[in-house]
Amino acid sequence: MFGYVRAFKPYLRVCEYETYQAIYCGLCKEMARLTGQASRFALSYDVTFLAVMNMSVNDIPVTARRMRCPVHPINKRLCVYDNKGLMYPAFVSALLAHYKLSDDISDGKNYQKLLAMGANAGIDNGYRRAALKYPELDKRISELMKLQAEHENKREPVLDIACDPTAQMMREVFGGLTKDVQKRVKLEKFGYSLGRFVYITDALDDLRSDIKKKCYNPLALTDGVKIADGRISDDDYKRIVEITDLSINLSLAEIADSFVDLDLKMYRATLDNIIYVGLRNVYELVREGRFNKRMRSKGDKI
Repeated sequence: MFGYVRAFKPYLRVCEYETYQAIYCGLCKEMARLTGQASRFALSYDVTFLAVMNMSVNDIPVTARRMRCPVHPINKRLCVYDNKGLMYPAFVSALLAHYKLSDDISDGKNYQKLLAMGANAGIDNGYRRAALKYPELDKRISELMKLQAEHENKREPVLDIACDPTAQMMREVFGGLTKDVQKRVKLEKFGYSLGRFVYITDALDDLRSDIKKKCYNPLALTDGVKIADGRISDDDYKRIVEITDLSINLSLAEIADSFVDLDLKMYRATLDNIIYVGLRNVYELVREGRFNKRMRSKGDKI
């Protein structure tokens, strides 16, 4: 995941925000315990959302206490601990990070490839533990990453085809939250739509950078779009945004429908915030060029 699935903090009550942040911090510690210290660099609010969903689907309550960490060595942070809902997201994060870094090694150039190789070596033990714990999920992610690479190599211009492997990946990830067959079908539908949202948002976020670097991006292959000197015109960008708006609106509607079908109770206010407000807010920031997935938004909307 890429950092696009997060809450809109101004709309969270204090107790909801503290619980959300405690799950984030607790997940960080759980990743260190299960998949190694280096895996903590893969922590994101996307994986935190997966943890909240896991705890809601399986009715897992929160137990938290204040703890220190390397990032906050002086002031203790409220952290969820001894919570079985954090295990699956921690292992999933290690799997996704491994395959993302492997892809960067294949496609990267010079120092980028070296950085990816170093990072992948750092999380290798954690990835192996995750693959042993969830071998079928590991296999499916590997297959879908290869399919994604095939689309990139042949420069697939159709957005729906290009985003399908990522959407399928999220379908597998969210389907793994339960063994209940009926719930799994609903979660898979939810995950697929969320995967589409993430891929399209990421493609728009990286559009200008990909064009400049001559990297594959399906949005840059939109009919009629002209690229000159590694740039596109403002008019062409607006045309592309019109296309992504339609796809994003469809994905958000399908996400909302699937979420309603799940009829979750625990942590509902936080989940409502992310699904109905947070996702839309992040996409709008990306569309306006004010979102930085590696750090924070360039503004005060998040």
